[in-house]
Amino acid sequence: MILSVLASSQASAAAQLMISPTRITFEGNERTKQVNLINNGADTGRYRISFVRRKMLDSGQIEAVEENEPGMYSDEMVRFSPRQVTLQPGQSQTVRLMLRKKRDLKDGEYRSHLMFQALPDASTSDIEELASTESNKVSIKLIPIVGITIPVFVKQGKLSASASLSNFEIKQANTVKGGSSLSLNINRTGNESIYGDVRIYFTPKQGKSVLIGQANGVAVYLPLDKRAFEVKLKPPAGLNLANGELKVLYLKPDESEKSGKIAESRLAIP
Repeated sequence: MILSVLASSQASAAAQLMISPTRITFEGNERTKQVNLINNGADTGRYRISFVRRKMLDSGQIEAVEENEPGMYSDEMVRFSPRQVTLQPGQSQTVRLMLRKKRDLKDGEYRSHLMFQALPDASTSDIEELASTESNKVSIKLIPIVGITIPVFVKQGKLSASASLSNFEIKQANTVKGGSSLSLNINRTGNESIYGDVRIYFTPKQGKSVLIGQANGVAVYLPLDKRAFEVKLKPPAGLNLANGELKVLYLKPDESEKSGKIAESRLAIP
């Protein structure tokens, strides 16, 4: 039996697709949105667009929702066009989304994920190529479909959320290169998801505050009330993480510490 796995070309096609924005939110009277696609690679890419339902585990992993699993999903009221695109290198395409709210829509946050699947090149999926020239052999080609997803939210009514940070632990990496990271829990309360950037600063007892770790776009999706997260620490050469204080911030994206702070915690380091 001859087994050919053609994963690399689809993975490459998915990687060369630039998507902006990476989150869509309908609020208030908003009824239309758009997503911009750009083929940033050197090869032509074919992409199928569809809605899928995903949930977040407390580890932060995103996985598929079981069929008929109850929840509040936006794909039931958001339509989009086109459903498939072919992009030459450097070519762009706009995907338009339109919201049609149901009558008497219950207050709350609705979320589904828009998936962009990289399709195999037509020449690799010709049925004629699936047959072996020798009758005593079977040729099987596995052509996985690689996809990128972005969340699409519909927010109805008055929603709010707050966050706190807890369960801090500094971990040393078990590698030749060494290094350390800070693990923590992001705790969510309220009736909507939260989304922000993590910033970690260290202030020596006799010194100035230094940024030593950051992670952008960290979400805690409903209905989770907490998520475990880990941030790699990268202190400047010569800075010893001892005898000082860690400040951990959770901020709204693209906002300052003063205007966009969601949560803050401080941790003494002996």
